[in-house]
Amino acid sequence: MESWMIAFVVTIASWLAQAILSFKEGTFSLRQLQNRNVAVNFHGRYHWQHLPMSFLNNWTVSIGDLFIFPIINALVVPYLWLISGWQWKYFVCFIVGIAVSAIFHRAWWGHDENLGHVFIDWNWNIGMERTNLWVHFWFMAVQVAIVLLCIFTPMPDMMVVWWASVLLSVFVIIQNVQAVVIQKGGSPKFLFLTLVELFVIWAIVIIKIA
Repeated sequence: MESWMIAFVVTIASWLAQAILSFKEGTFSLRQLQNRNVAVNFHGRYHWQHLPMSFLNNWTVSIGDLFIFPIINALVVPYLWLISGWQWKYFVCFIVGIAVSAIFHRAWWGHDENLGHVFIDWNWNIGMERTNLWVHFWFMAVQVAIVLLCIFTPMPDMMVVWWASVLLSVFVIIQNVQAVVIQKGGSPKFLFLTLVELFVIWAIVIIKIA
């Protein structure tokens, strides 16, 4: 099996593992969360704001991890072996990935609307949620490492850089719509964060192409 196919299949398999765990835990959908006595309160200005993050309602996972990152990984992973001195660069990128994943998961922690398939409650009283937490934690750490390695890897085919960046830009928009607009109801902040992140992505593209 070729490396691009392995990357694609492994990413899909990771998504399926998260989905299955979430379904078994009863955190797959809003209905399952309600059955677990997690309050689904529509307390924003609009009916669709401040929804708890069931697996399906967490778009960065249910959409990004299924439809976007499998393709990004299939495009990028075959070129990662081109990194010179790859041993320490892989190690550093993975450590940074762990740190980023920890920061993002900690940022979710402590907000009522983030109760869901990652954290069912702040005391971790329900055992299996720890499993789903760590699957998602390590998936994000590895994914961040792959994106970082892509930045430092020579890409002979510029179409790979182009399409990976387009897909990553779509992911950034989806992520901020969910986290800022849907959960927080803050459209000005959404616009600022999205523009900054898109600027960084395409600045890197320009540098790599140049």
